[in-house]
Amino acid sequence: MEGDLNTIPLTQVLELIHTHRRSGGLELRAGRLPLSLRLSAGEVVGAAILDWEGLEALLAFPLHPREGSFRFQPAPPSPERPFLPFPALMGEWARVNDEWDRFRTLVDSPSRVLEAIRPKEPYGVFQGGKSVRAAAKAWGVPLLIAMERAYMGVREGDLYPLRRYAWYALRIRHQGRRSRTLEEFGHLLSLLDGSRNLGEVIAEGVPVGLVRRYLVQALAAGEVMPPGRGWLLRDLTWEMEREGEPTPP
Repeated sequence: MEGDLNTIPLTQVLELIHTHRRSGGLELRAGRLPLSLRLSAGEVVGAAILDWEGLEALLAFPLHPREGSFRFQPAPPSPERPFLPFPALMGEWARVNDEWDRFRTLVDSPSRVLEAIRPKEPYGVFQGGKSVRAAAKAWGVPLLIAMERAYMGVREGDLYPLRRYAWYALRIRHQGRRSRTLEEFGHLLSLLDGSRNLGEVIAEGVPVGLVRRYLVQALAAGEVMPPGRGWLLRDLTWEMEREGEPTPP
């Protein structure tokens, strides 16, 4: 079973699988963002955006993508436990999507680096500049909770978004293989030698939007595979949505 999500909405695809208690893998794609689901007897038992696995990754994927595709491959049932009973999962997915949309009105992605203007708790962790993802790890809380705290901090004037992202620290080395991505972004080739991080590349005058589009295309094509590439791809696509940038086809 396969098709387009602009013809059959994702919610209907999931309802169909659940109603018929099907087991197998469901591969989804919304623009350049992939999501792999494992289902057993109609219940969702596993999810991943590339190497970002678990319920948190699932809930970060759009439940109502404007366009995309799906492909279901039947498989034997799994002994894994569902994340949540199906009706509860669908409700939580919708709720968390709404929360992400609200928080991103002030903080475009969890990779955004924030600075503490008034370093009162709990915002002291942002002194010197730290991304929301790094703050979530420091606080020991789920990413959505950290995003809510960051949103409140920016809204109340305790935090200030800096003009950089956590992914600026990445060093990308092109390994010499000609690819479709580098054919399109060939002018970046001389800068992608691993000697400088992406923040330094941007500081040399390369537009941040261009670097972002390159990363999205390279990550989605499997041409760049840093640890954490799943959450990185999600953050980049969130940033592009906020900036109104077109996602690479």
